[in-house]
Amino acid sequence: MKKLKDKLQKIRSSVSMQTFKHPKLFVIMIMVLLNIVILLIAAWIALIINDGFGGYIDALFNGAVKWLLTPNAILEVEDPETLALSVAVLVVGLVLFTGAIIGIATNTLKDYFQSKDENSGMLRVNDHIVILNWNNKVPELIADLIYVRTRKMTIVLMGAIDKPFAEKQIQQALKNTAKNTKIDNLNVFVKAGDPLLKKDLESISIEKARAVLIMSKDVNAVTHAALSNSDLSTIRILLSLGQIDFEKNPVLVSEVKDINTKEKLLNLSSKVSTLKDYEIIPVCFDRRLGQIIAQSIIHPSIEDVYLSLFSFEGSEIYRVEGKSFEEVLKTHSHAIPLAEAKGDVFVLSENNKTKLHTSEHTVKPRSLKPGTFDVKELEDVYIIASNNKLPFIQNAFESYGRLYESPVDVNLVSMESLSDTVDTINKKDTPVTLILLSDETADKEVYDANVFNALIYIETHLKSENTHVIVELLDPKNAPLIKDFHVENTIISNKIVSLLLSKLALYPGTAEFYENLLTIEPSEEGKDDYAITIEKASKTLKTPFPVTFDSKKTFVISLYTAMKKRAIPFGIVRNGTLMILEGNLHDSKSFTLEETDEIVWMKL
Repeated sequence: MKKLKDKLQKIRSSVSMQTFKHPKLFVIMIMVLLNIVILLIAAWIALIINDGFGGYIDALFNGAVKWLLTPNAILEVEDPETLALSVAVLVVGLVLFTGAIIGIATNTLKDYFQSKDENSGMLRVNDHIVILNWNNKVPELIADLIYVRTRKMTIVLMGAIDKPFAEKQIQQALKNTAKNTKIDNLNVFVKAGDPLLKKDLESISIEKARAVLIMSKDVNAVTHAALSNSDLSTIRILLSLGQIDFEKNPVLVSEVKDINTKEKLLNLSSKVSTLKDYEIIPVCFDRRLGQIIAQSIIHPSIEDVYLSLFSFEGSEIYRVEGKSFEEVLKTHSHAIPLAEAKGDVFVLSENNKTKLHTSEHTVKPRSLKPGTFDVKELEDVYIIASNNKLPFIQNAFESYGRLYESPVDVNLVSMESLSDTVDTINKKDTPVTLILLSDETADKEVYDANVFNALIYIETHLKSENTHVIVELLDPKNAPLIKDFHVENTIISNKIVSLLLSKLALYPGTAEFYENLLTIEPSEEGKDDYAITIEKASKTLKTPFPVTFDSKKTFVISLYTAMKKRAIPFGIVRNGTLMILEGNLHDSKSFTLEETDEIVWMKL
């Protein structure tokens, strides 16, 4: 008896496991088995009640099976008892077999459509950009890619994200970025998954990707551990990518929160065998943004210049290999050289093709008498609130003070001390700059709340007219909401970060240029080389205005020569609007410089 119980228990356990592993297949097999049993019993009963059958086999196939598979066959049955049996067989078959099959098929189709709606199945794409993890920078990053007109862009986003929410945020960013632009070159797929799981990575054809961006997670908690939660997540994802056999050797761009993590990732990529063959670009954007915020005080229009260089709209930075600075300047008709790097030249041009366009047109520069670059003595700076960018803002001011022997008095103000600080500023006669930093630890739903709170107080209590207010926002949707406040400049951190991320992913060869551009550090000669500055035309040129040039390239070369090749212009600010020099620069179309114009320079 005990052996029988043990055997039954094993059978029951086996059935339970099979049911759990293959529920649909198990149900179908049970239904088929029941129908076979019913047919066998029905054939035996038919043989008993009807003498017309020539045996059990005849009763099975010409009776029970025929009634089940051919419902019209019951119309030929004349015997009442046999007719009742045939109807019973047909009804039971319809309920147990056909009904079960229809139900399973319907459920299977439902699961299929649901998986496709959630993009949870296998996505077979090629030459695409993969974004791992979701944060508030992703929508802006994707939106700017609509300006890449040289190829169709396919972006696959994977992370722990609700698909409808992500798609809504991306659609809003696209609408804000390109209100009048037809979006026909961008395919975006959102897929739930874990970037640490190889199976999930393979489900988005990551081995065929051309670039992978690892985004830091939106983590509110502040940690004092050796690695923050978001940076630890980034490192783990990077290690998981080492398990993938990539076909295209993609660039791996990773966003990190801590500047020390950048060094750790670079060391990791050189030591871990599975990562040695890949180009890894870790970027600490808090450092970048801190430097841009500091530079926006020195030159209020500087943010517009950076946004123009980082965006795919209009001209951007490309690398021209094997050419000298002077050669590109004289012969390339659609490019302005901005920096040299190891035998190559970084140029400003409309796309990868136009950067190589040349012309035999000879440019004769005008003789101009140079003035001087205006070294601005910065007023007192009050930084309200604190976030990860604060140390980098302070470092940028310290570097500026050392470079130009113009120390900057930086005061740190908490939100609790705002009222006392405003009272102090009201008593000052000298100009003051206020910087409002957004709280990065706030929930996404209340991003920039501390900035709105501070702005409302400043707007109602600040009396000094010599105060310049600069605001940092995290959420681009909040920018239009503060336009009626007396704000001189608004830095949208997430927009700048997302633009630069996409730039590095598609053109990793320009990473060196942006690294030098966004660093306020003295060179070996004690100068801030490869830095953007914006100067008034009336100060940098000692000449009667307006000044007319034969072409845009004549303007560029004339000013470059006048400044003894220490700086080159690539744009102007006229009536508050930035105009980047682009198109056919050798075209014989006059270009006029007004006295009130500001010239955008790249220091060389």
